[in-house]
Amino acid sequence: MFTYTGKETTFITNILRRTKLKIAFRTNNTIQKLLMHKNLKSDKYASGVYKLTCRDCKKAYMGQTGRSFSICYNEHRLAFRNNSHTSKFAQHLIDHVHSIGTIHDTMHVLQNHKNSAHLNTLERYYIHAEYAANNHLNDSHTIFPSAIYDTLLKTHCS
Repeated sequence: MFTYTGKETTFITNILRRTKLKIAFRTNNTIQKLLMHKNLKSDKYASGVYKLTCRDCKKAYMGQTGRSFSICYNEHRLAFRNNSHTSKFAQHLIDHVHSIGTIHDTMHVLQNHKNSAHLNTLERYYIHAEYAANNHLNDSHTIFPSAIYDTLLKTHCS
């Protein structure tokens, strides 16, 4: 079994095809590897998926950012201070008269990832995980059933 890596793999498999060997390919780029936790560093300049947790009731909001996490947190904090409706997390704090914590006890980086289309999938996965635990602050109309996410969550939790 070969992991496809590029031209070298094609060259070698073309040679082996002349023999009676059967060739199979596999990939290291699986959905589970893309969605599961990686060794996270809390790099303030990184982008990715984050979780904001209410200090008072422990409900969580998942989001994504292509900018630094500290800038993103400050936007939520300013929305709270200014009584703005631009942040679902800030709106929860305002509506329930809860307090906002520091970035260190409120924001948790779920997965660092470069700014790309994968961020949408990663964010939906983490929202789905919190929705399954009935602990989310994200809009319910943006959450759809997903057999793939359910399978990954069962695999990851067992």
